[in-house]
Amino acid sequence: MIEQIRHIGPALYVQGGISSVLVSYRNLFNLPEKFFISSYNGSFVKSLPILFLLCLRLLLCPEKGIKFYQIHTSFNGSFIRKYLISLCLRIRGKKYMAHIHGSRFKEFCSKASWPLKSFIRSYFRHSALVICITPDMQEFLDEFVGKGVCRFVIIPNPCQTIAEKPVDLASHAKPVKIVFSGRYGHRKGVYDLIEAFSRARFDVPAEMYLYGDGEVDKVRETAAASPKANFIHVSGWLTHGDYLKRLEEYDLLVLPSYAETFGMSLVEAMGLGIPVISTFSGGVPYVVADGKDGFLVEAGDIDALARRMETLVNDLPLRAKMGLASWNSCVEKFAGNVILNLLENGYSSLRSGHA
Repeated sequence: MIEQIRHIGPALYVQGGISSVLVSYRNLFNLPEKFFISSYNGSFVKSLPILFLLCLRLLLCPEKGIKFYQIHTSFNGSFIRKYLISLCLRIRGKKYMAHIHGSRFKEFCSKASWPLKSFIRSYFRHSALVICITPDMQEFLDEFVGKGVCRFVIIPNPCQTIAEKPVDLASHAKPVKIVFSGRYGHRKGVYDLIEAFSRARFDVPAEMYLYGDGEVDKVRETAAASPKANFIHVSGWLTHGDYLKRLEEYDLLVLPSYAETFGMSLVEAMGLGIPVISTFSGGVPYVVADGKDGFLVEAGDIDALARRMETLVNDLPLRAKMGLASWNSCVEKFAGNVILNLLENGYSSLRSGHA
């Protein structure tokens, strides 16, 4: 049934989590470009004509033979665009699914004004199905919208970069290489990471490599002020392909986020057999098994983060053990065939009338 679904979201070339998920859908499920309808091109202002034309298209000449539209939704401007699109579909009697992304979507809902909250609830109540990435989002939305009002299904993001076998961490030469990938700023915990690396006492040489966009200059200044400045390498954003090519060179990935719906960078590392360290924030505990795939700490606990980094850097056998476990976990939970089955089951539940 996946060939009867159209995905509405940002353009596939736009940097960001939703775009990367849509690209993985295209690649893993062999979907043609026409299955993906763009409502955003990376600029709020420049996207307005795209949104206007899309709404006209859906109102005046919607594509025939389409069973459902899968609307990939985040917070702020993303929600406003998708709400307008959903209104157009409702006017034409077309059914849509609300697929929720965005680490700050709960905060967006909770802090919304009363009128905006009514729009959010309307958006979900008129959706045929609500797709959540992790169970905690379903629990939140079920409470926010109204118990039993929505039909939910939990479908994680797929990982299109799962290796045929995990990398051989034992073959990596020293120093031990720690990697971080994400938007530079407080939410991703990059400043906590620099401080924890500075405090950590390693028994072997270790270096840290940071990749991201956002507060690049501030991160460089913070790293330069560290007593371990010579061992911290700060880079701007790489293309996704270039980053993935480099990823297998690293020994562990650290993502100490304060808010994280899923954490795609965690899954990408796990898919190569690289252990991870993250936090108990949002949906991360549903992605990473603490003490098995890596370690989780409370967000903001810099001392705990430093200790966990020490443990994995200093203990190669443990890194290898956790790397293997993370790879196995990724194959079981996030492989393309697993996610495709979950999607098809969700679509079939709509066709059969059972959630």
